[in-house]
Amino acid sequence: MIRVKILIFIMLTVSLLSATTINELIDSGLLNSSIIEKDKLQTELIEAKRKESRAKKFGEIDVVGSYTHYNLPRTLAPIVPSALSPNSSVETTKDLFTTGIQYSVPLFTGGALEQQVEIDKLSKTMTIKKAKLSREELIYNIRSLFLSGLSLQDLITSQNSYINALENLKDIIAKSVELGKKAKIDLIKSENIIEEARGKLAQIKSSLKMIKSTLKATTHIDNIDYLEAISVDINQNIIQENMEDLDNLDRFKLQDLEIIKGNRIISKVKATKRPQVALNSYLGYNYDIDDSLNKEALWQIGLNLKWNIFDFDKTSAKIEQAKIARLQAIVQKEAITEGFKKLLAKAINKIEMALANYNTNISTLNLLQESQKIEEARYSAGVATLNDLLLAKAKTELTKSKLIESQYNYQNGIYYLDYLLEKGEER
Repeated sequence: MIRVKILIFIMLTVSLLSATTINELIDSGLLNSSIIEKDKLQTELIEAKRKESRAKKFGEIDVVGSYTHYNLPRTLAPIVPSALSPNSSVETTKDLFTTGIQYSVPLFTGGALEQQVEIDKLSKTMTIKKAKLSREELIYNIRSLFLSGLSLQDLITSQNSYINALENLKDIIAKSVELGKKAKIDLIKSENIIEEARGKLAQIKSSLKMIKSTLKATTHIDNIDYLEAISVDINQNIIQENMEDLDNLDRFKLQDLEIIKGNRIISKVKATKRPQVALNSYLGYNYDIDDSLNKEALWQIGLNLKWNIFDFDKTSAKIEQAKIARLQAIVQKEAITEGFKKLLAKAINKIEMALANYNTNISTLNLLQESQKIEEARYSAGVATLNDLLLAKAKTELTKSKLIESQYNYQNGIYYLDYLLEKGEER
């Protein structure tokens, strides 16, 4: 027996040394999550689009060239009055080759480009906030799984203690049967109870194995043997949250940004109805490649005006779509606010229920442990049956399980509240 206890102690020590902490799981989950990586790539994509929109304000420079064969000779450059004098000659060619540099830039777009830059900026901010919410959700999921694993670990420890107590009781009954003090039926009953307890232990271990498998898939940690226990601080004070601070949460800021983005889109679409002015310039050469390489330098600069006066209500339809999208964002914020307040009230209620269950289970366990001691003494004295004693032990064990469950339910409620209030990552 002493060797067994020493072996168990050594195994527990090794497990504790190799225990996986909740912070290790969270760090690994955040580092390896495909959802987090997807959000990161989405942020980079939005930033690239924002750079593209800003670059459009400065126009573009192109190197251009062309080759054209004509059926009749063409001049290398436009004919001006001075070139029409009798003594002048005009270079012509049927094979015209041109090279040059062209620069075009929008001077006025009615504010469309500026609005697009602001839209891209808003989109990037929204993507960052969405990524933060994804991180908060992942952290809560890992914490919830971790607490489920801890609860099962504690239940395994409790169940093993229960089985050991039953085995010790069986040994006492066996000796009493040998001495003729107890009936053999008591020994058979104790053995049946032990087998039932072992069956329940196997079920708990199976559930723990499933939890660890889910944690491995979520965090990409291949080796999760033992979960390191955390300290659960039971706060007896009732939790109250200020509903006025909800607008500071990213989930509500996202909706505000969606509304602002809708206004920007409306302004951008309206801008297309205003005059569009662009500057175009060109510097290049026209070459004669028929007989010899003659060239003429050409340059030009000019302004282009485009003003849409009628498009069969296409722009009006786009404006209407943008207005509807903005109204949808406003309604969505109201719906999210209503749903969130319900979730928040439900979360606080669950914490309060877990706290009440915890306090009840503490009181009940103390009473049942005293009752169990009395039943053990009565059974030893022969004034109580084995059923009475086993029932007392079963009630005590059930209450221990409920206490463990209520303790971790309380902590899980705290974690869920942190998730709703977006405090999970900072803690």
